[in-house]
Amino acid sequence: MKRLMIAATMLSAATLTAAPAQADDLDLIEQLQGYLQISEQFIDLVNRKEAAVFFAVEGIVEIHEERGDQAKAIPTLQAFLEKYPDDQAVRNIIRFKLRDLYRETGQADLAIAELEVVVEENR
Repeated sequence: MKRLMIAATMLSAATLTAAPAQADDLDLIEQLQGYLQISEQFIDLVNRKEAAVFFAVEGIVEIHEERGDQAKAIPTLQAFLEKYPDDQAVRNIIRFKLRDLYRETGQADLAIAELEVVVEENR
């Protein structure tokens, strides 16, 4: 992130001190500034625990999907439930992903059970 900011600043400074900017140069600068804003927003988002858990859960499932065995992600997510017994937002994120995994692996009864637990825990 810091390197991107430095690169964008250097590019901006180099462009301002060089010959008159071409339209392509200005487009590139605008793109870099846009990427910088998106990067900053992403970092702000990841600093929130719920968002960090969401991205971690998605990453775990994605890795298992790429390996061709989504079901192997289930025990990991169940362990996360044990790690966060009192954080309902985190538990909801995990339970909804478990619901998806159960449904996608042909375990409809377990998928429904996860939704029932979500409803019960959020009363």
